[in-house]
Amino acid sequence: MKNLRLKAVALVLFVTAGLASCSNDDETAIVTKQTLVTEVTGPTVAKVNEEITLEVTYAVESNCDVFNNYVEKTAENTTTIAVETRLEGTACEKTPATKKATYKFKATKEGTHIMKFKKSETEFVTQTIIVRVAS
Repeated sequence: MKNLRLKAVALVLFVTAGLASCSNDDETAIVTKQTLVTEVTGPTVAKVNEEITLEVTYAVESNCDVFNNYVEKTAENTTTIAVETRLEGTACEKTPATKKATYKFKATKEGTHIMKFKKSETEFVTQTIIVRVAS
């Protein structure tokens, strides 16, 4: 009985190890990178809990670079934002260009909110939004 139990445990471990080592070689790695913002346009006044949309223009190195997401760091009423792109496709032309994406902003308290979009390592495109209580 002990021998049968030992063989069963060994079989389960063998099958588990075999399944765990299988991988899908067809998957391609997603390559992401931060890119620089050239312009931000949109409203500069909002109400508390009102969502506004800013249009962000950013630079890309090729036609295969597409928007991935925003990387944000917030300290009090100031948010520093970087645009992250990913490489999509294989027939890429290395032609610099600009693309646009929308950024949604919604404040839960009134005050002056400063959105600093990364233009270079030390420079930012700044959008100041005044948030007021709805009347």
